[in-house]
Amino acid sequence: MLNYIHKLKPYLPFLIFFIISVVLRLININDALFFTWDQGRDFFAIKQIVDGNITLIGPTTGLPGLFLGPLWYYIGIPGYILGQGNPYFFTLWYIFITLSSLPLFWMMGKALFKNRHLAIVCAYALSLVPGGVWGTIRVWNPLIAIPLMTAAFLALVKARKSRLFLGLGFFLMGLTLHSEFAYAIFFCTTMVLLVPWIRQKFSFKDIVIAVTAVGITLLPQIVFEVRHDFIMSRTMIATATDPDAEHIAWDYHLSRRPMKLIEATSKLVTGGDQHPGLVFSIIVASWIIASKSILSSRKKSSTISWSRQLLLVMAVLPYPFYMVWKGNHGYFFDYYLTSHFIFLIPLAIVGLDYIHQLLKKKTGGKNYGFIIPVIAGFILAYWYVSLINTTIKPNNNAGLKKMDQAITQLIEWIEEDDQSPGVVRVFTPNRETEHYDAILHWRARKLDLPIPHTVMGDDTTHWYILIEPDYQWEKRLNDWHAENTIGGIKTRSEQVGVMTLESWQTPGSMVEVIN
Repeated sequence: MLNYIHKLKPYLPFLIFFIISVVLRLININDALFFTWDQGRDFFAIKQIVDGNITLIGPTTGLPGLFLGPLWYYIGIPGYILGQGNPYFFTLWYIFITLSSLPLFWMMGKALFKNRHLAIVCAYALSLVPGGVWGTIRVWNPLIAIPLMTAAFLALVKARKSRLFLGLGFFLMGLTLHSEFAYAIFFCTTMVLLVPWIRQKFSFKDIVIAVTAVGITLLPQIVFEVRHDFIMSRTMIATATDPDAEHIAWDYHLSRRPMKLIEATSKLVTGGDQHPGLVFSIIVASWIIASKSILSSRKKSSTISWSRQLLLVMAVLPYPFYMVWKGNHGYFFDYYLTSHFIFLIPLAIVGLDYIHQLLKKKTGGKNYGFIIPVIAGFILAYWYVSLINTTIKPNNNAGLKKMDQAITQLIEWIEEDDQSPGVVRVFTPNRETEHYDAILHWRARKLDLPIPHTVMGDDTTHWYILIEPDYQWEKRLNDWHAENTIGGIKTRSEQVGVMTLESWQTPGSMVEVIN
């Protein structure tokens, strides 16, 4: 036994890191889980695949007519089948897949730092940053960009000496196009141009390998285009040339985009609303110092120096493109940067390490090793505050747990009124209800009951309403509510989390019950 323990000793630091990272994400996952329209859409898309309707495309993008690749749907199939349509298991399956990024974080620290302790600090920072925690438990298609882009970076670090890893790195970036097109497209196109820099020589064969590796990942969409008369291309061209399409003036765009990028980046690396100015300032200063040290390094050919050069390029790369990118009707959304912390956080650690080395040099070798732990401890404490109400001790009145409770209550009312399968009407701010429909289907099947209808018929005498709050009450909800309650009498009302539940029936049906 002691011999086995001794053999495991070298792996103990990683095991502790892995356990802490997993516990942080899953300690209260039942309360922290969200179930959004994206997941409801994915739930029914995967159900169709399981039922035999194979697809060559994935979720929609912000560009009209363009679809992502189908990777996101196909990796969800085991979760749907094993959970038998259970939304909890379906959601957790994607989270478990993304936990594969944890060993990659550990490997990334080793690739960037000779110092073992700094490598471990880097891995913990990648794992514990609020953007990293939320990125791995918020289930939507940008989620898988985290392990894909981390693995792509690690492959490209080795690509300088290996065409195999060159192809692998570009293949993984191509797969990221299936996750978040408006992020990965800038990497795929620009890094192809940088292949001679990566390989330290110009070779047409290297470029062909990179382009082919990305092209392979696009095959499903290419086949879809050919089979459907290039419908995506035609739709995008028609939208771009439509004189009535929404256009944003360049002066308006450029005056607002820089602040939007700063806000999105700050949220990613600091976690949000707890006065992040000081923490973000420290991190920005670290980025500037790290960039200067990497660019001025004389050890250009060493593995560590090369990995840091690549890190700097990939950390900076998307920002110039986002400055001029007007996709998605000119809007920029924070989720485009979901995975970008994997470059920004290590770059900050490089900056802190350079500060420590500079102080040590200026003071004749005096050790200021306490600087990095003190700063890291301060930032970790801030991150803890940022995560406590969302992950560690969540107070989630709009998540999957509350949604399930609301749907269960409606089904109980249906049974009490002897109205199975019943009619359930759902109001959401964006008009999409697939996420509630998915829970409704699963909960009804689990209780061995018919799945309630979601459309009222002319002969409907009892119906049940679920209302998700809307900030535009006067504009939408009142009209919707009036339309869906006309001729009815409210018999029950209850609040579950942020959701309002009501049961309604016609006056005639009440008379029948009395008689």
